[in-house]
Amino acid sequence: ENHPDWYAVSRKGLSCATHPPYVGYYRWLCPSKPEVQEYLKNQVKQILETENVDGIHLDYIRFCDVILPVNLWKGYKIDQSRELPEYDFCYCETCRSKYKAEYGIDPLDLEFPDQSPSWRKFRYERINSVVNQLAEVGHAKKKPITAAVFPTPEIARRIVRQDWTNWNLDGVCPMIYHGFYREQVKWIGDAVEEGIHFLNGRFPIYAGLYLPDFKSD
Repeated sequence: ENHPDWYAVSRKGLSCATHPPYVGYYRWLCPSKPEVQEYLKNQVKQILETENVDGIHLDYIRFCDVILPVNLWKGYKIDQSRELPEYDFCYCETCRSKYKAEYGIDPLDLEFPDQSPSWRKFRYERINSVVNQLAEVGHAKKKPITAAVFPTPEIARRIVRQDWTNWNLDGVCPMIYHGFYREQVKWIGDAVEEGIHFLNGRFPIYAGLYLPDFKSD
C-alpha cells in the first residue's frame, strides 16, 4: 500500500496495483526493482529468525500468467491462443530501461514482443535473480528453500516466464495438474521426466497433483 510504484505494469500500461489481472489478489511486485529485492530478502530473513521455522517455501515466484492453462479459459471467458497485452508483464520504467541498456531497444518498441527471445530471457533472469538471492539468505542460515512452480520447464518459461531449472533450491514442487492442460494422467509422468532431465540431479522434484481431476482410483 505504501509503494504502488513497486508493482508490475502490463504491456497495456496498467499497474496491477490498481488493475489486477484475472482476480483481485493478482497484484505482482516487479522483480527488477532493487527495492523489491531488498524487501523480499528482509522478509525471508525475518521469517527464518522466527523460532521453530525450518525453512522457506516460495509460491507465486514468477510473472503473472500471460497465458492461463487451457482448461481455465472458459471460466474467464477468454481466448488466449495468443499473448494479450493486458496479461503481459512487466513494462514498468525499470524493466524497460534495464532491457534497453542491455539490448538497445525499448521493449514497447518491439514489433512482436511475444516472439523476442532476448525479451523473454531478460524476464527469466529477473525472477532467477530474486530466487537465487533468497536462496543465499536461506543457505546462509543453513535452512532449506523450496518453491512451487509450473509443471514443466518448457511450460513454466512460456506462460509465466519462470526458469526454475536455473534456481539454487533444495527441492521443487511442480504443479502437474493434468486436467488444467486437458491431458491424461499419463502426462504426469512425462512432466516429471522432463523436469528430472533438465535438472540433471541438482535437486529433487516433488510432483504436485490436483486430486479433483482424477476420475478413478
